[in-house]
Amino acid sequence: MSTLAERLRSTLAAHPLAAIVVAGLVVRIALMPLWAHLPNGTTDEGFWTHWMEFIHRDGVLNVFRTTDTDYVGYHWVLWALSLVYEGMGGSYESKGLPLHLLVKVPSIIFDVVLMLTAYWATATLVRHSGKTATPALRRAPLIAAAVVAFQPAVLYDGAVWAQTDSAITAAMLGSVVLAAQRRPFASGAVLALGLAVKPHPIMIAPVLAIMLWRSGGARALLRASAGALVVAVVVLGPWILHGEAYRIAEVYQTLFTKHRERLSELAWNVWWVFDQRGNPRPENEIFDGIALSFQRAGFLLGALAAGLATVHTWRRPGLAGGSVSAAYIMFAFYELPVGAHERYLYPFLGLLLPFVLVTIAWRWRYLYIALSVTFFLNLVVVAPPIHALMDRNVYGDFGVFISLVNTGLFIACTVMIALELRRPAGPIVAANQAQRAGCT
Repeated sequence: MSTLAERLRSTLAAHPLAAIVVAGLVVRIALMPLWAHLPNGTTDEGFWTHWMEFIHRDGVLNVFRTTDTDYVGYHWVLWALSLVYEGMGGSYESKGLPLHLLVKVPSIIFDVVLMLTAYWATATLVRHSGKTATPALRRAPLIAAAVVAFQPAVLYDGAVWAQTDSAITAAMLGSVVLAAQRRPFASGAVLALGLAVKPHPIMIAPVLAIMLWRSGGARALLRASAGALVVAVVVLGPWILHGEAYRIAEVYQTLFTKHRERLSELAWNVWWVFDQRGNPRPENEIFDGIALSFQRAGFLLGALAAGLATVHTWRRPGLAGGSVSAAYIMFAFYELPVGAHERYLYPFLGLLLPFVLVTIAWRWRYLYIALSVTFFLNLVVVAPPIHALMDRNVYGDFGVFISLVNTGLFIACTVMIALELRRPAGPIVAANQAQRAGCT
């Protein structure tokens, strides 16, 4: 036994990335029994088990007819889980610990995928940075994997809350890297995999389009579209043939058209302050006599932020510029539209991570650390692991304070993006432009 343990230790010591992944898995396994208790006594994993039950009873192709689901491609994962649960002899009438643990397995697998994607993205950025390969730079990819493995917000979102945000974040980051490497078909296919899980990756489509256009023109855009189409046919084709095309389109459309009851759906952003200091509706005017509703203001501010990110990508069309622009868009997606959810900030952490570890500008690291803290606080207060803490501190002054901090950080991030446009290309960008490799 001791010999086996020694061999395992020596193997992990020789393969530090594997050691990080294993350690991250151990921490997640320890957290899996916990619950994330949402306000009003609900849990998000209750949706997973509810849809699994209907998939088990009526078949995966009928899930859009028998449930009011707002997910699409993830139902293939739930179908696989339902088969495993059936093999375990589990009952949906008495849902116990085995089902509670089972529904978290995909989230933890997605976390591992994000660890590996962050490692790969950072290693790619280091190779094309134009910098001397210092020990700190050589360690950067491992640090990226370790940040994903042990960052409290990532741990909580997956191992406790059973969410899929690491899947869409890995897809977005992977598609940016592949676009920078001039692999448009793979870039489109990977982004489409993320879109099959949730609609949110569509937000970075403008960044990818500019990166692909700058590196390969219309041909690159067509190849990326072909990659996305192949994935869509494979993942969604069976439902479309089953007559569910309208329902699928409806699910994706709701990201932009769903009527919101509140200015913020538990996201501690700029609108949370208004939500907690009154009871305004999204369609209400912000100021009396001025025909500008909260909803329209959020749309206009979001469009301005997307425009700034688009200009930044055009000026910095490689991996560094693309990842910063995509991260900024996802920050804006959390901060500006009405009806944003608390977890919308998650992709920011993955998209910006490689740049944070390779850049020499500490201001980006300070921003990243601060948002990592405020995001974790948003998650753990909104959906605490202890039932007695449910609904406590969510709507108090603490959330208002954090929302003001987040708004200040968004303004700072906007200024930093704008300043980047006024400066000449830094060493990362300059080296890439000289090599025309597309990876800044």
